[in-house]
Amino acid sequence: MTKRTCENCRWWEYDQHAIGACMRKPPQRVGNLQDDWTKTHATDRCGEWADASITPEQEDRQELTRRFAVSIMSTQWAANCPEGQVWAVAASLAAAEPQIQKEAQQ
Repeated sequence: MTKRTCENCRWWEYDQHAIGACMRKPPQRVGNLQDDWTKTHATDRCGEWADASITPEQEDRQELTRRFAVSIMSTQWAANCPEGQVWAVAASLAAAEPQIQKEAQQ
């Protein structure tokens, strides 16, 4: 599993000496100085971390799969479902989602 530190975050840009800039939010004005991106160390971390090793689309698909799994678990079907089957069904629903949208638009 990827360590959730700045150096592994999609939003972080390395500068030098294990210090970089967080590009998640717009630059902040510090007094009368020019705007600047928030500086962080490579080992820092925050609650808005996004895995740099996957694309935003893959991250969206993972979130959609989680949401489908939670929804399935709230049904009676889940009580009789073999272990692991909920995630397989949720993943197939998440994978089918873009196709469903295309069909609805036609």
